[in-house]
Amino acid sequence: MRIAIYGAGGLGGYYGARLACAGNAVAFIARGAHLEAIREHGLRVRSPLGDMHLPNPVATGDPAGVGPVDLVLVAVKTWQIPEVAAAMDPLLGEDTVVLPLLNGVEASDALAAVVGSGRVLGGLSKVFSKIESPGVVRQFHSGAFVAFGELDGSGSERVRAIGEVFSAAGIDTAVSREIRVELWKKLLLVSSWAGLGALARSPMGVMRAEPGLRTLIDRSMDEGLAVARATGHDVGLDYKDEMWAFYRAMPAGATASMQRDVMEGRPSELEAWNGAVCRFGARAGVETPVHSFTYHTLLPMERRARSTG
Repeated sequence: MRIAIYGAGGLGGYYGARLACAGNAVAFIARGAHLEAIREHGLRVRSPLGDMHLPNPVATGDPAGVGPVDLVLVAVKTWQIPEVAAAMDPLLGEDTVVLPLLNGVEASDALAAVVGSGRVLGGLSKVFSKIESPGVVRQFHSGAFVAFGELDGSGSERVRAIGEVFSAAGIDTAVSREIRVELWKKLLLVSSWAGLGALARSPMGVMRAEPGLRTLIDRSMDEGLAVARATGHDVGLDYKDEMWAFYRAMPAGATASMQRDVMEGRPSELEAWNGAVCRFGARAGVETPVHSFTYHTLLPMERRARSTG
């Protein structure tokens, strides 16, 4: 399959390398020092599942240098969607599928508004990875999972085919007919603790060991669950227990991508995580005091990172 990875960071670099090693024709769209390092030394992935090195991958900062592909895997930050959607046209052939593996519940609809709803799937990933240094991606936990499906809940041959390609690359893959519900579940999984972790400047091990922080996480979960259900997304009665089980299994030093971005003074996905819970809660008449406090306390830092406030 011809695949363009739009955003070759921790997520895109990891999955792109796996797909390339499985024999797919993968092109990476990146920028800055990371792009230059990939061009000069190739892309390296350090992983508990086995290291990978692509010595001479196709890597560019311009989608026009790639041309039409079968699949565009979007792996940028949510706040970069408008820029990416506007620049994606050279990658789009008649049957090209666009699959965002982004956090939040709004990315697919934002892309569809620009490139057309018929092209876009809903998708998510659970992987702990980051750019360790230019040209080097590190996966620092052995779990890596993707789920995707048609936004209208239908089954399709294209989803089945993409699922087979991911599975053949050794990627834990699920095809879902309820991908919007799965996106909400992923949003609650990350937003219930990442913003609080940024405020506490502490990894998961500290968060779950501190009684007061555990209580705040628990209340944040309750708020998110109430918003999801009020907006018509049945995440299941046992999902809170599933979230806590996931948190208990996380490495003590684990941090979320949004948390790291905030702590390091970079633009983050605050609007797509805690901000989204607040926005959807307000529309549905559900109060979200923990998410609201987290969002508005982090907002000045977010504005400074974007040089707008």
